[in-house]
Amino acid sequence: LRVTRMATAMENRRHPRIHREESLSLTLLPSGSLSVSPDDRLYLTSHDVSLAGISVELPAPIKPNTDVELWVALLEEHGTYHLYGTIAWCAAPEGQLLAGIALDLERADGRLWAAHFDNDGFFND
Repeated sequence: LRVTRMATAMENRRHPRIHREESLSLTLLPSGSLSVSPDDRLYLTSHDVSLAGISVELPAPIKPNTDVELWVALLEEHGTYHLYGTIAWCAAPEGQLLAGIALDLERADGRLWAAHFDNDGFFND
């Protein structure tokens, strides 16, 4: 009998997640199009954040591998950050529809966003 241990999702994460409800607007970037109207924006709340990603509560599913542009307004006067990313997953654990966004920290305010996290990936308040 061979027993193998399955890694949990938490063990596979690159950076620690912290539960934070932040206001953000999310724009789906249509492939090949540079024009996005304000009507294409979704106004959402984050579920949790990490150095390299944000999970958001959604009103409807979004296909993985969709490129997104987002503005995140951090509470406690930490500012608003213009970020880009890609939908990594979309699921409804416990009945709540969520999507995980993998951030591209090399674009827009990605480096300013990263400055809020310490060397271990924990958020600095």
